[in-house]
Parts: sequence; structure tokens; C-alpha cells
Amino acid sequence: MHQVKRSAPRRALLAACVGNLVEWYDFAVYGAFATIIAGTYFPRTDATASLLAAFAVFATAFLLRPVGAVLFGRLGDRHGRTQVLATVIILMSLATAAIGLLPGYVAIGLLAPVLLVVLRSAQGLSAGGEAGGASAFLLELAPAGRRGWYGAWLWATLALGLGAGIGAAAALARVLPGAVLQAWGWRLAFLVALPLGLVGLYLRLRLEETPPFRAVQRARTLASRPLTQVLRAHPRRVLVGFGLVAAAALTFNTFFIFLPNHLATASGVPLAKALRAALLGLVVTAAAAPVLGRLSDRVGRKPLLGAGTLGLLAVTVPAYLLIRRAGPVSLAVGYVLVGSALSCFVLPTFLSELFPTPIRSTALAVTYGLATALFGGTAPLLDTLLVRRTGNPLAPAYYATVVTMAAAIAVLLAEETAFQPLDPPEGAAGDLVGQHPPAAGAAGAR
Repeated sequence: MHQVKRSAPRRALLAACVGNLVEWYDFAVYGAFATIIAGTYFPRTDATASLLAAFAVFATAFLLRPVGAVLFGRLGDRHGRTQVLATVIILMSLATAAIGLLPGYVAIGLLAPVLLVVLRSAQGLSAGGEAGGASAFLLELAPAGRRGWYGAWLWATLALGLGAGIGAAAALARVLPGAVLQAWGWRLAFLVALPLGLVGLYLRLRLEETPPFRAVQRARTLASRPLTQVLRAHPRRVLVGFGLVAAAALTFNTFFIFLPNHLATASGVPLAKALRAALLGLVVTAAAAPVLGRLSDRVGRKPLLGAGTLGLLAVTVPAYLLIRRAGPVSLAVGYVLVGSALSCFVLPTFLSELFPTPIRSTALAVTYGLATALFGGTAPLLDTLLVRRTGNPLAPAYYATVVTMAAAIAVLLAEETAFQPLDPPEGAAGDLVGQHPPAAGAAGAR
């Protein structure tokens, strides 16, 4: 059993969550200002074509996540979690601030979208390392029996970070005249990333390595080829995690990135109005996640994951319809429904518990990275194309529902992880999907 000072998990929780919030704030402001970025960095001959180009660049960052996942996951499993956490936050902050300073297409021509792709790629590399690194670090320091509570704060601050980015965009869109916002006002949200990142970096540089990882170092059982070991030893666990992350990432990006921009360009809804409604849904997710995470410590992860996937299956199409009506009440109700279902996804905890310490960082990063690259990052682009090609405005909601069905199957196939040791005894570290969990009396064992 690993002994830690009582204050260490709390410091770790603060540092991990502040950094996580900053990371996702940085990532969200691009999506929130996609319509303006489209007009700034691409030719303005066709508004929809420019938006498609902006969403294609948005997807580029997600496609680089698996690369960042492999790179930073390996570093985390070979050299420790804290170095990775410090590196990814400063990389994300510098790249985001640089976008805020990047001249537009009118000033430097084709170089503008090229440099935008480079900076978004740097963001993608950083986000690929953040998802796995923060989860592995925090869960390895969480007190016995409270892993769900600690991991839920990562889910909450992901929503808060996205909400902060969207909220900053909504605030700027409300207080600045349209011409000023289009010309330079949107850049303010990107430039804020640098001081926020420095705060997160300061907190993370003060962290100590986790006891489970130090134990692996002392025992000299560090994974020499962590990616290979993950794919060979735990293929079904990776698939289960992939399915769940795919559904959550697709839903997040469809409702909170695609829809506000789609409403602004296709339906004439003021961008500020659409962003405020999206912010409400994210606040609901952030507020409910810690409570439901704590509940998962008592009843298990599978009941919460099941409730989340079934909730999305039930509300995705109705919520999408409500939001497209664009009335003040329908917008609010639609986003509250989606936010409530997403709050049940106790993914940081569940995924961390699926994999042993020597390969945890790599396994988490790869699972997050692949799923968000293929389903999350491509969502705004594919949603826009689906509406354009099919002529059916509900096509994105149907697409999200199909992916959520696969996630529901993944929940059925998954093991219960809440009442198992974070690191199973030697000889029991194989792929356990589908096996029966131990008795509830083992809750919180470390």
C-alpha cells in the first residue's frame, strides 16, 4: 500500500485540474471562433467553404493527438508523470497565444493557413499528452475509496475549460461591436492563454512523482515498449475505452463546437446567443460530475457509464431538435439535457483503473488520442458535410446516436473497476474485460 501525505493528493488535484482547465480553454476558443477564423485565415469567396476549411484545421489538431499520445505517453511511463504535465501545458499555451498573434490571409496570403495548421498541430500534440498524463497522475495519488471523486474533477474541469473558452468568446461577442470582434477582438481570448498557462505551469512544477510510479522505478519494472505492451496485453480494454471516449468526444464537439457555429452561419442566430446556451450545458456537466463521481465510488463505474450512454441515446435527437429551434427556452433545455447525460461519464477514473501503472500513461493517452482524433476532431467537419450533402439538418444527431449505441455495447462488455486494486496482483494484470468484479467489500483497495 502506498503511503502519501494527506495534503499531497489535494495539491495534486489542484495542479492537475487547473492545468486541465487551461488546456481545454485553449482548445475551445478555436472552436468557438471558427466562423471568424474562417474569414480571417481563408479566402472569403464562400462562407460555408471557409467554415469547412476552418473545421478541417480544427480536425488536424485532433489527428495529431495520437502522435502526442504516443510521444508523451511513453515519456510519462519512462520518466514520470510530472515532467509530461509541465511540458504539455506550456506547449499548449504558447501555441494558443501564437494563434492570437498570427496575421491573417489578407496580410500574408497562403502562409496564414499554413502557420495556423502548424500551431493547431502543436495544440494537438499537447492535448494528446494531457488527457492521459493528468488522469494517470491524479488517480495514482487519489486516496483509497475516492478515485471516482478525484477523477470526476478532471471531467468537470474539462467541461469548465471548454466552458471558459466558449464563455470568453460569448463575452467578447457581446461587449465588442461586430466589426471590432471580426478585426481583432477575437484575438484577446487566445492571448489570455499565456498567463493562464504560466499559472498552471507554476503549480505543476511543484508536484512530486506519484508513489505507484516511484515503486515501479524502484522495482525496475518500467515498460521498455509501453505502446506494444498496451496493444498486446490489453486490446479489449483499449476497445472498450475507445468506444466510450468516441461517444463522449463526438457529442461534445457536435453540440458545443459544431452547433453554435452552424446556428450562426445557417440560421442567422447571433453567435453570442448560441455560445451562451452551450455554456449552460457545460456548466451543468461540470457541476454534476463530482457528485456523480463520488457516487461511482459507492455503486461502481458501470452504473454511471450505463446511465450516461442510455441518457445520450434518449436525448441526443430531441435535444438537437430543441437547440435548432433556437428559442431561449428550447436552447437552454436542449443543452441542459445533453450536459446532464455527459456528466455521468466517469471516464478519467474508469480508464485509469483499466491499466496497470507501468503502461497507464501510454494506454490512457492512446485510448483518448485515437478516439478523439477519429470521432471528436472530425465531428464539426463531418457534421457540416452531412448536412450539406444529405440536406437533412438532423443527420449529425443520427450519426452521434449510432456511435453512442456502440458505446453502450462497450459498457456491457466492460468489467467493473471501482472495487479492484489500482494495480492487480502479479499474474492478474491481463485483459479482464467480461470477468466478474470482486465483492464490494474490496472498495478502495490500493
